This record gives sequence, structure tokens and C-alpha cells, in this order.
Amino acid sequence: MATTAQIPPYRRPAGDKARENGAKIIVCDPRRVETGRVQINSADAARLGIADRLLVWVSSRRGKVMTRADISDRINQGAVYMTYQWWVGACKELTQDNLDPISKTPETKYCPVKIEPIADQRWSEQFAWRAYSDMKARLKAAANA
Repeated sequence: MATTAQIPPYRRPAGDKARENGAKIIVCDPRRVETGRVQINSADAARLGIADRLLVWVSSRRGKVMTRADISDRINQGAVYMTYQWWVGACKELTQDNLDPISKTPETKYCPVKIEPIADQRWSEQFAWRAYSDMKARLKAAANA
């Protein structure tokens, strides 16, 4: 499979709201924003034994991340789609860090990946919760330092 990535519109600082706040980065309330996910075609999901909303492993030659499956026929068979702003389960862990020789743009938008269901969903939910909790604690400690 091949993954493609972009920042979803609700995470982009743009328009009057960004100018009004002088914002370069908009931080969304995590209680209102969905967690990171990988969108996968329903035929591919069925073939791989992946159910909607379950946590899965997504791996490439460069790395491996845990993210939530989002089964959708909007995605072409043989391809998956991930957004790349998430701190836990970020698809940047999967893509190459090479730069285009002319534009100097990083190659973060495409790479071959393998997707596997996680057998122990209870463990994976606890792992994801701990990863987010640890990250928030580190950020809070750094802000208070």
C-alpha cells in the first residue's frame, strides 16, 4: 500500500481568525478533535482483517506507528491516507527525510507501508493513552521550567 499525507483544514492557521489572533499555530482542544487515524479502503480492510475504529500498526522501512483505522471507500484500493500533525502515531515516522534537490521540500507525502491489526486492543488502547499522558506531562514540565 502507499500512504499519502496532508494537514487537515481544521488544523491549519488561515484566514481572518489566524490574522486576528496573530497565530502562526492553532492548538485545538483535544477533547473536540479526533485522534490521528489511517484511512483505508473497505476491501483492503476486509482482506487484512481490520475493523473500523480499531488501533492498527502502520509500518514502513523507516518506522512503525500505532493509529486508529478509519474504513472509507473514499480511499482508493491499495492506498491509505494519514494526516501528519499527530504527535503520537505521526506518519512522519514512516516517510523519508530526504529533500528534493531543487525545491528542498521534504519527501513526507508518500511511501509504501504495511498495515496490520493489533490483536490485543486493550493493550493498544492503554499504550496510546500512556503515550499521550507522558507527552502531556513532559510538555507541562517544560512549560513550568
